[in-house]
Amino acid sequence: MWRRIRTMSWLSLVVWSGFAGAGFAYDVIDVRNGATITGKVALTGALPHAPRRFEVRNGPEVCGSERVLTKLDVHDGMVQGVVIALEGVEQGKPFASHRDAATDRGRGAFHYAGGNELNLDVRLEKCSFGPFTGVIRVDESVRFVNHDSIKHTLHTYSLKGRKAKIMRTLHTQSLRAQGQTEKNFPAKKLRRASAVVLTCDRHDFMENWLYMVRNPYYAISDESGNFEIGQIPPGDYKLVAWHPVLGMNEQRVTVTPDGRLAVNFEFIN
Repeated sequence: MWRRIRTMSWLSLVVWSGFAGAGFAYDVIDVRNGATITGKVALTGALPHAPRRFEVRNGPEVCGSERVLTKLDVHDGMVQGVVIALEGVEQGKPFASHRDAATDRGRGAFHYAGGNELNLDVRLEKCSFGPFTGVIRVDESVRFVNHDSIKHTLHTYSLKGRKAKIMRTLHTQSLRAQGQTEKNFPAKKLRRASAVVLTCDRHDFMENWLYMVRNPYYAISDESGNFEIGQIPPGDYKLVAWHPVLGMNEQRVTVTPDGRLAVNFEFIN
């Protein structure tokens, strides 16, 4: 089943508030007779914008003389980098361990150690934080490790609401060359946030978005637009598809014991 939603221009990023209340507890348990949701994410219409090119003036020996920021990656109508999250799951499988690396000239990566928590490490390399989209969990610390021989100035914002209002700056932190820092995002600032934006004050092309999740039932669509979420406890949930350029799409889903459900999303520009 395809569900359609009209997207907004890339100049007006839409970030929908997904966490209106308190209470973020999630318990890890053995999941029996878990279900699986699979699907695709498609874009119909013209791309909202083209990749943006930058001439690098600060550290071209590390970053390269020119960099490209691709905010929307579409292949044959299928969208890569959309965060798919299942809301309403209060207990289930542990967080998975995985590494999501940047593409193009950047070599940054998001490392998720997993377990009872998400445990995110952001590895900066070749003037890159990692892929354009990822996830973050409230009340958890995030470690930023700079592997470059030049400094980066980390500037983060938390966002909320239907008009992508910047709630407040989380912090600004200088990351020394080939050094590291650890920062615990203030929980009170994230309680009603929908996403966190990572930027570097020294390099405009360094921009990444982390969608807020409560539980490990999430996926990020691949270059063919595919996603899969497994080991889901049977029940009724809300499944959301989010991208900082395309906005939010959501569907109500019901999964049954050992069931396999196909859910597709379509954004229309």
